Amino acid sequence: MKLTIITINYNNKEGLVKTFDSVRVQTWKDFEFIVIDGGSTDGCKELIEQNHQINYWVSEKDSGVYNAMNKGIRKATGDYVIFMNSGDFFYDEFVLEKVKNQFDSGIGILYGDSVFFNEDKGYRKVIKSPNNLTFGFFYDGGLNHQAAFIKRSLFSDYFFYNENYKICADWEFFIILISIYNVSHKYLNEIICYYDFSGISAKSENLPVYNQEREKTLNKYFSAFKEDAKLTQEMRAKRMKQVLHIKKYPVAWRIFKWMISLFLLFLPKYQNDFRK
Repeated sequence: MKLTIITINYNNKEGLVKTFDSVRVQTWKDFEFIVIDGGSTDGCKELIEQNHQINYWVSEKDSGVYNAMNKGIRKATGDYVIFMNSGDFFYDEFVLEKVKNQFDSGIGILYGDSVFFNEDKGYRKVIKSPNNLTFGFFYDGGLNHQAAFIKRSLFSDYFFYNENYKICADWEFFIILISIYNVSHKYLNEIICYYDFSGISAKSENLPVYNQEREKTLNKYFSAFKEDAKLTQEMRAKRMKQVLHIKKYPVAWRIFKWMISLFLLFLPKYQNDFRK
């Protein structure tokens, strides 16, 4: 089996219907489908029982979303796995048809673009992924696991999702495997999914947990790079891009440098950090 689709669900029957419909209409069907339900009480279990496309499912209490995702990984047999959790769905019925040949590549992480949506707020936006994944990219943001096909062996070769985290374990998985272990990856230049931007990771009240988990990972694995990452982040700001644009024009650049020198006359003397 080349691919395993894993759906995690808990009391989201309406979202589960959308996900099931999306999987059902895929024109390429050489995949297995696994559903991990957290013991739903809203009729999801009955819905799962009626879906004959599912190869394996369980409905039982779990300790959180990443515990459920790890359960799915351990039951998967596909070379690659993708998580399409309840409420998320494939961009169209041809997504798997368009990317199926990539499953023979052996590349660690195949990833594409996402449509972020929130029906309650009328929000919808295509979020593009970069052609190459870097530490700087993950410092600012991350990949959607709904838009990533992950080689299943990576989990056993490195580590499974951190079940102590509530929001950032998938982000931690990606940043460590790519920035430390240099796992191979490829941008597919296709929109893979609609991502329900109303879930736990998107809610403002969960932002402190999100930041705390990110900081824990950065401090543990990347403490030596954090200051440089902050500087790089500032360099990508709009104002800095305008400065670099001025540098393309010699006359304007000389005038700009003269103005900077003038301002510096009225400020404390500048010193590089390593000279302090």
